[in-house]
Amino acid sequence: MNGVKEWSAAICMAALAATLLQTLVPNGSMERMVKFIIGAFVICAMIQPLSRVVPQISVDLQASEQTPVNSQLETTVKNQMNDAAQQSIRNLVITELNNLNIKCENVNAIINTNEDGSISINKVVVILAKGYDADCAKAAEHLEKALGIQMEVTADEGKR
Repeated sequence: MNGVKEWSAAICMAALAATLLQTLVPNGSMERMVKFIIGAFVICAMIQPLSRVVPQISVDLQASEQTPVNSQLETTVKNQMNDAAQQSIRNLVITELNNLNIKCENVNAIINTNEDGSISINKVVVILAKGYDADCAKAAEHLEKALGIQMEVTADEGKR
């Protein structure tokens, strides 16, 4: 009950001070700014007693064990991140090979996701369409230069 009395006294004092300041401010360009500052002062005076109460409320938000739902969600998010990275790399490789007029059969990126959530791309395996076995070295060199990723390029016949 004592806290409520203190709070109401602080609000009354803030309102009294705000009224006094408002009457002292002349009309003109500064009037709107002073009203804004006085309003902020009154709001702070109203909220300030709550800042003493909030730290006393303790809520344990972290569970001691990870629930199966969280684990499943985490796994789903990691899978979606890996799929998005795979698709992005696939699109980049196909675009670069199209610039060289080379058709691509399949692109597979070997990706690792670290504990901190970062994704590292170890290697990208590219399989060119049939008839492009002579372009494997050219494609690998161009892709490594353009994308900065280690590439393994083979043709559909299995040659490098």
